[in-house]
Amino acid sequence: MWDCAVVGCPNGRFNAQKSLGRVSFHVFPHPVRESNRFRRWLALINNPRLLRMNPLNVFKSARVCRRHFGPDCFNGMCRNLLPIAIPTLHLPEVRPVALVQPMDAVGDELERLLREERRQQLKRHGAVETPYDEEANETGKRPRIGVTLMSSDVDEAECNMGDRFFDRIIAFDVVEEYDDRSHASDSRISSVCDGNYGLTSFSGLVMSTAEMDTLKQVEILNEPPETLLNDSPTPDDRSRLSIEKGYEQLVREFATETSNEEQEQQVQRKEDMVTNTITAVKSRQEDNATEQTGIPEYRKAPLNEEFFQKCRTDFYDSPKNVLAQNVCTRIDPFDACLSRKSLENTQHVFTYKIENEGKPLTNQKSSGRCWLFAALNCIRIPFIKQYNLDEFEFSQAYLFYWDKIERANYFLNNVVDTAKRGEPVDGRLVSFLLSDPTCDGGQWDMLVNLINKHGLMPKKCFPESYSCEASTRMNSVVKSKLREYAKDLRKLIDNGATDDEVKDRMKKQMNEVYNIVGICLGIPPEKFTWEYYDKSKKYLNIGPIRPIDFYEKYVKPYFNVDDKVCLVTDPRASNLYGRSYTVDCLGNVVGGRTVLYNNQPVELLLDLVTKALKFGEPVWFGCEVNKRFAGKQGIEDLDVHDFKLVFGVDIQTTMDKADRLLYGESMMTHAMVFTGVSPNSQKPTKFRVENSWGEDRGEKGYLIMTAEWFKEFVFEVVVDRSIVSQDVLDVFDLPPIVLPAWDPMGTLAK
Repeated sequence: MWDCAVVGCPNGRFNAQKSLGRVSFHVFPHPVRESNRFRRWLALINNPRLLRMNPLNVFKSARVCRRHFGPDCFNGMCRNLLPIAIPTLHLPEVRPVALVQPMDAVGDELERLLREERRQQLKRHGAVETPYDEEANETGKRPRIGVTLMSSDVDEAECNMGDRFFDRIIAFDVVEEYDDRSHASDSRISSVCDGNYGLTSFSGLVMSTAEMDTLKQVEILNEPPETLLNDSPTPDDRSRLSIEKGYEQLVREFATETSNEEQEQQVQRKEDMVTNTITAVKSRQEDNATEQTGIPEYRKAPLNEEFFQKCRTDFYDSPKNVLAQNVCTRIDPFDACLSRKSLENTQHVFTYKIENEGKPLTNQKSSGRCWLFAALNCIRIPFIKQYNLDEFEFSQAYLFYWDKIERANYFLNNVVDTAKRGEPVDGRLVSFLLSDPTCDGGQWDMLVNLINKHGLMPKKCFPESYSCEASTRMNSVVKSKLREYAKDLRKLIDNGATDDEVKDRMKKQMNEVYNIVGICLGIPPEKFTWEYYDKSKKYLNIGPIRPIDFYEKYVKPYFNVDDKVCLVTDPRASNLYGRSYTVDCLGNVVGGRTVLYNNQPVELLLDLVTKALKFGEPVWFGCEVNKRFAGKQGIEDLDVHDFKLVFGVDIQTTMDKADRLLYGESMMTHAMVFTGVSPNSQKPTKFRVENSWGEDRGEKGYLIMTAEWFKEFVFEVVVDRSIVSQDVLDVFDLPPIVLPAWDPMGTLAK
């Protein structure tokens, strides 16, 4: 009684006769006379039991039923198979592994080679290179290239495959020719040398001998079943195993017949051989690449034990290093670098100072709202003076709320815009947008958008919430949803949705964002009434009034955000002074003011800030706050830290400002307010700075900044247009140059 050799096939001979009446069973091709077709049958059927059997026993005892052959495999209505028949139907879906059984020996030699193969597979192997026959390729056929392994103790005279023998080097051996349509994976035992050496050849296809010089690694084909048919095209997704994995697979397969101890020894020897082989192949490839291009391939320099030992010796030979180590392992390393001389020369006294600095000192706490705090601190100074107040704060939470709503909508519109531009989701632009769909930071023009659309209100009418002061949790929820919405919108667009359908989907998404933000921050009132006492303790009130009307009537006459201009200094050679710039996809309000930069030399910014402070006007500015900054003392000075004394090297100022921007070492990260200046011969020497980190730093929250620090780390200032020359203002009328979204000038103050 026959059973079909295909795994899972229900057709045994008895069951077939009983249930189906007539099902024929067919013998395998002869493993010697039809070795190629025999190998294809084995690979397609993929029965592990057959792969372990002697090929002649497979021929004698295994059968395949009729249901696995197509109609074109039979001779008309006859039940006999054609001599070219291949099983293709109802086969296992598992991809076959590369065959290691020999199929091309004859008679008794086949069985002898099989026995020798199992005993010799774990011996150390070398390689042989066979000269390529140029005439063999004149027919337009592609040579089949095999990797041949040979025992390292083979005598060159015993091998007739080539003229040269390379110990432990893999070479490419032309063993057969196949036409361009042939993609059959071949695996055979090479019988060119004495059987004691158990050669195995894994074959692949290349176009010509020139390709052999450019191969990056030796590969073993792991063919899907369809590629084993002569008339099947090569699939694009052909899976390949690297040489390391291929050899590891062979070692572990054949080692199963040995004892555990012997197996470990054999595997280790095989792995050592692979390592040596790969090194030799890479060396030959590098030599070939150098010959072809004339440019040596860069070889990465690993660190070795000798290097580590030298570094350790040099370190402990220096008493200064030991002292610095003792100090810096116990305290903040930056505190150890703090210059005593710089502290002695620092005094919080200024020639010009804003008369009525705002009170109380503000604190943004664990949020990135410095740009909002700094702007509202500027706006409140003339407001306090006009309404005769002791202290006052505008609601930072109010603008923060609207920024979250508006910015989510701005992000979704960017998603749609980039999708319609054809930007791929894994491209740099979309990936950059998805990396941070919303955050707390911002720019001056973004603040102008919020105030012009939503107005202002006193802090007492919309106070802080937990998520205002610690925004991380809320941001994580909103970011997660925005990325999900981005996927939905791009899918909708890919499916051909109309603009109206896309906008309807965005409205539903924004409704969910509105709920999330409202739950975390509260929802501002549509109208409010503000009650207060002035300095004379007189009771006053304003309202009920809308926030936008409050700004227009009570704030704008004394501080009009549209009268302010934003100037930046970007010294990179690619960004010229006297030109306007913007950043792709940067903003927060759809239809609002574009974030626009007027690029000018830093000396001009210094002069304008000094002029504004002399007139009694505070100045909003953006900088990189944490460079050369003594936090507790509130000092921003290039000499405040002596890093070279402690570490033996200098940092943060070893590159100029342009190079720091290019190499990611510097960018705007924080916004504050200038409220005082001390000039010397009309040139400023130091500035008084109002921060938004509470009263614990500097002089009750106020910092001191040197003019030299300003030149290196200030990037942006906002001044009244009345003190700016017309030629500088005319730059705003020029069409802006669009910088990429990831440009450092697009970073947000947090």
